[in-house]
Amino acid sequence: MRGSSFLRSTALKHAAAYMMLFAVANLSANLIAHRMVLNFLDDRLNASVLERFREISSAFDVGGVAAAVTMIKSHGPAIRGEESVYNLRDPGGRLLAGNVELPQAGKGFSSLNPARSDDGALAYKLYRGDLGDYALTVGVSYKDTDRLTRIVTTSFGWATAISFGLGTGGAILVAGRLRRRVRRLVRVAHAIGNGELALRLPVSRQDDEVDHLAKELNGAIGQLESSVTALKQVTTDIAHDLKTPLGRIFLMLDESLQAQDAESGRAFTSAALSELAGISTTFDALLRIAQIEARDRRTNFRFFDLQTLLADIHDAFRPIAEDDGYILHLECDGAAIVFGDADLIRQLCVNLLTNALRHTPPGTTIEIASHLTSSHVHLVISDNGPGIPDRERGKVFDRFYRLDKSRNSPGTGLGLSLVKAIGELHGGTVALSDNTPGLVCTVRLPSAG
Repeated sequence: MRGSSFLRSTALKHAAAYMMLFAVANLSANLIAHRMVLNFLDDRLNASVLERFREISSAFDVGGVAAAVTMIKSHGPAIRGEESVYNLRDPGGRLLAGNVELPQAGKGFSSLNPARSDDGALAYKLYRGDLGDYALTVGVSYKDTDRLTRIVTTSFGWATAISFGLGTGGAILVAGRLRRRVRRLVRVAHAIGNGELALRLPVSRQDDEVDHLAKELNGAIGQLESSVTALKQVTTDIAHDLKTPLGRIFLMLDESLQAQDAESGRAFTSAALSELAGISTTFDALLRIAQIEARDRRTNFRFFDLQTLLADIHDAFRPIAEDDGYILHLECDGAAIVFGDADLIRQLCVNLLTNALRHTPPGTTIEIASHLTSSHVHLVISDNGPGIPDRERGKVFDRFYRLDKSRNSPGTGLGLSLVKAIGELHGGTVALSDNTPGLVCTVRLPSAG
């Protein structure tokens, strides 16, 4: 954009196209208006001619040709160039009265143009009619009509020129402003493309299509920044959390090579394989989270009853929980239809129940419940165990984050990250709250009816 020509810009081309359309429309409107004004002036001139003819005709009807001659003479001396002309001839063609010698004109309306246009002579609109056996010709000059025509033509010409000039200037101004806005967007986009993901495209107060596009792109850039930040954090976390098990595997394999007997070598090798299985489990969990966050798991979305799914999970976990000394309850309001992936929601519930069983002492009561509202289904798993401190609740959804008291227990620190990803995939939210004592995890999902 930096080296592009202003004359070749899309904004100027569009502005020029609209300007040409405006100019054609304005010129067409002025031409139509000009023709209408000229027709009006011509009709008014015809009416003026007819009015003078009827005055003399009325005098003829009352007093005969003598009255008509008297009226013609009363209009003034016969002076060449008067605005009105009269010519009354007898049946033999002899001039009886009038102020000009008019050539024989045809009946009705006609025009009389001067022999030369530069000698100051006037042109006339004529009307010839019969007064009995006499022929009367009356004419009115085009002087006033021509003056009004020139005024109208000049006015329309100036109006067209001013409109075109202002329109052209406005089009250039608008094109320039739009070009400057686009150039600002291009500069910011170029910087974002070079890695400055914290920048955002400028949004003006106009709230037009460009601003709507900038807002949508800012949202996409925000998501991209979050993804890149999360990727960097995951990379750091993986390097940090896998450094220790990889070191242990190296030592175990080294001990296996140096073992004096086969039994000791197999023991070290078995321990190394166990560590590798844990690493494989971690990468599998990361892959599932990545697929879910990329919205690659929507193909299996179906309508299903959450109450039935929770009942199945309760029946599967209750014997295990009771054997370990836990109390497991199920409470559902009724059928709760959800549109989603039933297997993923099952995995979400299993992760939450596993965390509850792993991080609470025997004798803890764990409750699985679902509650319905007008537009959402609330899936709730709560316990009366030690809970999670307030300052830690926002961090436990981060990958590999583990509470200090849980670092010596089995796990990868990815269970709640997977729960959050599954909830967001279904358009829901996951929240932790205090159960006084214990913890409440509420998954809020859109209801499908």
